[in-house]
Amino acid sequence: MSLRKKSSRTAWPPVAIRADENEEERRARLTNESEAKRVSDMIDRQLDAERQRKKQVAGPKVLLLGQAESGKSTILKNFQLHFAPKAFEKEAEAWRPIIHLNLVRSVNFIVNFVLSRNTTRRDSYAQHQYKASSSGSISPELRKLCIRLGPLRQVEENLNNILSGRSSFKLPDDPEAVNQPYNPAKAPEVSIRSGSGWRQAFSLTRRSADSSGSSTRSDTSEDGQSRRILAALGDDIAKLWKDPAVQTLLKTAEIALEEQPGFFLDQAVRVTKEDYRPGPDDVLKARVTTLGPEEHTIIAESGREKSKQWTIYDVAGSRGQRAAWAQYFDDVNIIIFMAPLSGFNQVLAEDEDVNRLTDSLRLWQMICSNKILAGVAFVLFLNKLDILDRKLKSGIQFSSFVTSYTDKPNETKPVARYLLDAFTSLHQQYSPQRRRFHAHLTCAVDTKATSAVISRVQDVILIKILGQTSII
Repeated sequence: MSLRKKSSRTAWPPVAIRADENEEERRARLTNESEAKRVSDMIDRQLDAERQRKKQVAGPKVLLLGQAESGKSTILKNFQLHFAPKAFEKEAEAWRPIIHLNLVRSVNFIVNFVLSRNTTRRDSYAQHQYKASSSGSISPELRKLCIRLGPLRQVEENLNNILSGRSSFKLPDDPEAVNQPYNPAKAPEVSIRSGSGWRQAFSLTRRSADSSGSSTRSDTSEDGQSRRILAALGDDIAKLWKDPAVQTLLKTAEIALEEQPGFFLDQAVRVTKEDYRPGPDDVLKARVTTLGPEEHTIIAESGREKSKQWTIYDVAGSRGQRAAWAQYFDDVNIIIFMAPLSGFNQVLAEDEDVNRLTDSLRLWQMICSNKILAGVAFVLFLNKLDILDRKLKSGIQFSSFVTSYTDKPNETKPVARYLLDAFTSLHQQYSPQRRRFHAHLTCAVDTKATSAVISRVQDVILIKILGQTSII
């Protein structure tokens, strides 16, 4: 049988081609060649990834602990922004549907509240039930405004669909969502199952759409439709939030949406523009609830930490998911415990009989007394200092909720000092052995101040690692 070689140009895979092959054989050969090329390229990519992995310098392992809504995910995003700002920026677009859903759910919550004039107060555990006064009535203008915002219900459904296809969005009949009760004094949150890879999936989808050259106006997808509706209603959303009657109703019912995670009503006009792209501050404010523990790897892009790999474990903080914390205790260098200062007049979402500050103190005591963690460095973030400041300045009396705080001013600095002393005392009393711990007053959405705190955390970790290697 006579054989001929292909042209002198190198081909892959290198095969001999029969001179008398028919069309069917040629198609089969080309298919096999294509598949062999695909497998070869995949192996090359895996080898490249392995080489890059070996180049990376092993770094610290950090465990973020704290109750739900304590700011763990926001601190994680601060770590990503601090060490890998370029990678952080690339993922920003994936946060847009989350930000839009945060906004839309806040609007729909207000519309429902205004039209029903009923709510349940949860921010004060002294009184949970509240019904708005029947005196007065909604003006015709406000009612019309609420009706004009009706299409946002469809937008919420569209955004749910977008995330459900790419991020395992939690629907009400999902068994894992049962432990997230409806809260009539708070806009619903976005819940994402851990390990879903929703950011990468959405980023790839958007890049594919962008590369096709389609504009938002010609985009017929649910995402494109939602963006156009939001752009058309941006001014009405801003008008609703600024309406004096709405503000009076919310204040009377002690509903403070501006203190809740994922608040974008004051930025409605900006974030609803069709060409809106989230900035770092927007991503930090975006709220998505993590259902289950997640492991995040951050590769430092510059500075003394360049190429070092940081591993950060972000675990869910609700009561029903705290049992998963223990599996990470023996594999971390440092624990960052998040305690929200603003929780003194709030109750747990999962148990209205438990004050949030009391729960944080109990959690801290439990962590401090754990013998497995005796050799782990502790960093305490007394978070949400800005919200504490606003609450105290609004006239809420700290001593009304913390009765041991007596004969002291109702001001941010002495209140923060009192709470710092309380956490410090528990650490000293319940730690199985003497160890230093480092405490910081933080506002996690303040990127500049938090970056400075992260730099100090780096020093703590460095000293800890050097101590373990007997260098110091």
